[in-house]
Amino acid sequence: MKVLALVLILFSATALKAADPADTLRLTVEEALEIALNENLSIKIADTELERVDYLRQENWYALLPSVNASGQYSNNIMKPVFFSDFFPGGKMEVGSQHSYSISGTMQVPLFSMAIYKNIQMTELEIKAALESARTTKLDLIQQVKNGFYGVVMMEESLKVLGQSYKSAMESAENIKKMYEQGLASEYDKIRSEVAARNISPTLTQARNGLELAKLQLKILLSLPLDQEIKPEGGFEEFSDIILNYSDGSASVEENSSLKTLDIQLEKLGKSYELIRSQRLPVLAGFANYQMQMQNEKFNFDNPWANSFAMGLSLQVPIFNKLSISFKEKQAKAGIRQLNYQRTLLKESLTMSARNSVNEMKRARAQLKSDKEAVEQAKKGYEISKVRYSTGAGTVLEMNDSEVALTRSRLNYNQTLYDFIKAKNEYEKVIGKENIEKQ
Repeated sequence: MKVLALVLILFSATALKAADPADTLRLTVEEALEIALNENLSIKIADTELERVDYLRQENWYALLPSVNASGQYSNNIMKPVFFSDFFPGGKMEVGSQHSYSISGTMQVPLFSMAIYKNIQMTELEIKAALESARTTKLDLIQQVKNGFYGVVMMEESLKVLGQSYKSAMESAENIKKMYEQGLASEYDKIRSEVAARNISPTLTQARNGLELAKLQLKILLSLPLDQEIKPEGGFEEFSDIILNYSDGSASVEENSSLKTLDIQLEKLGKSYELIRSQRLPVLAGFANYQMQMQNEKFNFDNPWANSFAMGLSLQVPIFNKLSISFKEKQAKAGIRQLNYQRTLLKESLTMSARNSVNEMKRARAQLKSDKEAVEQAKKGYEISKVRYSTGAGTVLEMNDSEVALTRSRLNYNQTLYDFIKAKNEYEKVIGKENIEKQ
C-alpha cells in the first residue's frame, strides 16, 4: 500500500507540473518525506556510491579467479648469439637463425594469499560503510524536511495571527476615526490608533517574505521546480495534545549514525592491521605455461614450430623487508587507539546532545501550558480594554497594548510548538531513529 501511495503521489505531482507549474501541490508531511527520499539528489548520490562499492567488491572477489595472458614476440638477430667451446674454430660458434618467432600463453591461479582474503573482507566493510553513509544522509534529510515543512506551517500560522492583528487594528482605527468625527474621541486617540495599525504592516510584509523563503527551501529539499506552488496540509493545533502527552524516550545513542560510522572505521582499521600482518605470510600460486617457437634464416614460416608446456607451483616467502611491516603495524595500532578515543569523545558529545534535546522538549512542553493560558488571558484582556475604551473608562494606549500582548502571546504559542517539533526531530536524529511517520 505504501508503494502504491507513493506512486500516486509522484504521479499526481508530475501531472500537476506538466499541466501548469503554477498549480498548487498540497502535501502532508508523510507525502513530503516520501517524495524527498525518492527525488532528493543527496539520496541519489548515496545510492550511486553504493553501486560503486558493489563493483569494487566484485573486483576483489574476481582476484581469486585464474588470470590468463598471451604474448607474441619477433626478434631479428642482427648479431646472432654465440656458443663458446675449445672444440670450435676460433673458440666460438654462432647459434640460432636470423629470424625468431615465439608465441606463449601463461595462466596463474592464487592458491593461498592471505592478502586477497583480507582485501575481500575490507570491501565488505566498504559496503557496510556506504550503507551507513546512506543512512546518515537519510536521517539528515528526514530532519531537514520535517523542520522545513513545519517551518512553513509556523510561518503560515504566524501570518494568520499578524493578519488578524492588522485587521483588528484597522477596524479599531476606523471606529476611533468615526468616534473622533462625532466628537467622542480625541485626535490623539485617532492618530495613535492609525499609527498602531500602520506599524503592523512592515511586520506583515516581513512575515510574507519569510514564508516564501521557507517554501523555497522546502521545494529544494523535495527537488521540486522553484515555481511550483506548494501547500503543506496540517496545522499546529493538532500537535498541542500530542506534545502535552508526549513521553520522553531514552538518551541511548548507540544507534546514532555517526557513532556507527566510527565503529565501521574501527573495523576497517582492524582489518587493515590484519592485512599488514598477512604480508609476513608466504604466497602460494599455481602456474601453467605453453610456448611455441620457430627460427628461420628467411622471413617466412616454413620451418616446423617447437612446442613446450610446463606446470608448477610458485612459493614466495618474505624473509627481510627492512622492518617496513613492523612500522606499518605500529601505525595501524596507533590509528586504532586514536579512533577509540574519538569514539568515546563522540559518544559523550552525542549523549549530551540527546539529553539537551529532551530537556528542550520538556521546556517547550511546560512553556506550552503557560503560553496557552497567556493567549486566553490576552484575549480576555483585549476584550476588556475594548469595552473600557468604548465606555470612556480606558485609553487607546491601553487598548493598543492589550492588542500587542494578544498578538505576541499567539506568536509565542506558535514558536513554542515549533521549538518542540525541532527538538523532537533533533532527538530522533541523534538516537538514529528513522521516523517518517507523523509527528
